[in-house]
Amino acid sequence: MDKEKVSNLQLCLMMYLMIGGTSILVVPSFTAMYAKQDMWISPVIGSFFGFFSVTVAWLLYRRNPGLTMIEQTQRLFGKWAGSILGIVFLLFQIDAIGLITREYAEFIVQAFLPKTPLVMIIGCIVLTCSFAVRSGVEVIGRFAQIFGPIFLCFVLAIFLFLLPEYRFSNMLPILGTGIKPSLKGSLEPSVWFMEFIFISSVYPSVRKGDNGLKGGLFAVFLMMITMVITNFTCLFLFGESTANLTFPFLSASRFVNIADFFSHVEAIVMALWILGGFAQISMWYYTLALGTAQWLKMTDFRPLVFPVGLLIGVFSIWVAKNFQQMLHYFPTGGTGSSIIALLLLPILILLVSLVRGSGARK
Repeated sequence: MDKEKVSNLQLCLMMYLMIGGTSILVVPSFTAMYAKQDMWISPVIGSFFGFFSVTVAWLLYRRNPGLTMIEQTQRLFGKWAGSILGIVFLLFQIDAIGLITREYAEFIVQAFLPKTPLVMIIGCIVLTCSFAVRSGVEVIGRFAQIFGPIFLCFVLAIFLFLLPEYRFSNMLPILGTGIKPSLKGSLEPSVWFMEFIFISSVYPSVRKGDNGLKGGLFAVFLMMITMVITNFTCLFLFGESTANLTFPFLSASRFVNIADFFSHVEAIVMALWILGGFAQISMWYYTLALGTAQWLKMTDFRPLVFPVGLLIGVFSIWVAKNFQQMLHYFPTGGTGSSIIALLLLPILILLVSLVRGSGARK
């Protein structure tokens, strides 16, 4: 399908940006809603689902070398059952990428361009990403290799610049009401970490000799560190009122003021988040176009790029009437569908693979 190859480092940074872009936008408010002063513990708990998803994807790939999740379902379950499971996976992807695209468009409109039509921003995002997807996974990998470290350094810089403004007492008492609030708060970050199962679409493109398992696990670790840092930033600055903010980390960046000279960094924040959104949507876009082509038994995914992009644009508008409805969907219907598609379905595929004894024995 695609003979382009990526290195282990590029795999790690692609997966990091694929999950990380939207997580720092809305996850702090979701975790603060339940975990309150223990909101920084929730991403640590949720990261176990990320490590688990990467391990499941790697075990499946080792038992079925060179095959993605869509191809594995057709091989293990047969033509009809495999096609049904594959379309469930693809329908979840188109719904999820519609939500992600809409979230970025709403972020740009509400924070910076309130008079710009939402459709215009969605169209620009999808069209730009479509050219990257047509260029192949290697181009996306090179972009991630350049921008991934900048994205992480940006998150660290915001945290450090705001040190004089912090009230460290906001994190006390630690586990004052037990571990239960932290567990409730970890539910939403867990959904983001479950999305690491899509690494199965990139494993066939990893160069020989590179250990894709280590790259995936390190991406989960970087994502956990990023979520903990952003949650600490919002907790130390806003306390429990973080739950009332739509984009807490963006609000925190507006407090940066060094010697009355370096301030108003939200423009830099917007630029970096747009680049992060470009990498994230491109990766989701690529896995969807690739999976659709494999489900249709096509030899090349590129003819599907623009039709799939049109579907993404339609779904991003159709998925919710407004931003408040979309935020309500995340902890309700979105969580349930994610558990089915990202956790239960891969476990089922792995169990069937083990029972049938197909593929490699390692």
